[in-house]
Amino acid sequence: MNSMTTQVTWATELAHVHEVSLLGTADMAFWQKRLQGEDLAPAADEHGHAQLLIVAADMRFMGVRFCELSFSVLVEPELHVGQQAAYLVGAFNSRRFFAWYERRVFATPYQHADVRVSAALPATIDVAAAGVPLFEARMQAGAGRAPTRSGEAAWEGPIFLPERQGGGRKMFFARLRGHTQAYPFLPPHDTLAITPGPGGEALQALLDSGFAASEWVIRADARHAKSNTYPRSAAQPAAAAQERA
Repeated sequence: MNSMTTQVTWATELAHVHEVSLLGTADMAFWQKRLQGEDLAPAADEHGHAQLLIVAADMRFMGVRFCELSFSVLVEPELHVGQQAAYLVGAFNSRRFFAWYERRVFATPYQHADVRVSAALPATIDVAAAGVPLFEARMQAGAGRAPTRSGEAAWEGPIFLPERQGGGRKMFFARLRGHTQAYPFLPPHDTLAITPGPGGEALQALLDSGFAASEWVIRADARHAKSNTYPRSAAQPAAAAQERA
């Protein structure tokens, strides 16, 4: 791991997070075109597909419980050789104020919605707005299944944000870690339903790019950390050091 992010000052770091993530693939040409204007390139898997990461989490901040769901595309880490990096396409938060605060203070593309997450097997993720389901992911109920991998693991790296008119290109650093269990996503027993509503550009992009889930990643007791939002130039070690000084 590049030493720069290990020295980042975290703006928030939450413990005892219940996390359910979905890894999957999508059409490379779609995301190449989508990210071209951001000067980013999607990272390819061994088959040449774009890689997407969907993270759902149930957590508490200053005693207030909330849930959130984010959609990211893994990108080539041009300024972070050997490190993971992602582009945040969109996100939902179950607390209206938190969603507003994310947009206002961190410049992140959050919206308010009813988000519900269960990291207990069988894992589930549900997002709805005004009672209308937008996103549903369900692991097969019934007989248990063995994880394909289990142990301490983390995702850490820069998250690039959509460019806002007049706001410049920005990013932040994120770290998700804890005891991790991974299970294959097994359709038709495991299910995923996406129904974009008003303002659901991120969900529509999943459909348009042919997103296909491949793996569940579950951390029943995780730690999530994020930095402040910086200009994208802060992804360079010298600039990041200056921001922390």
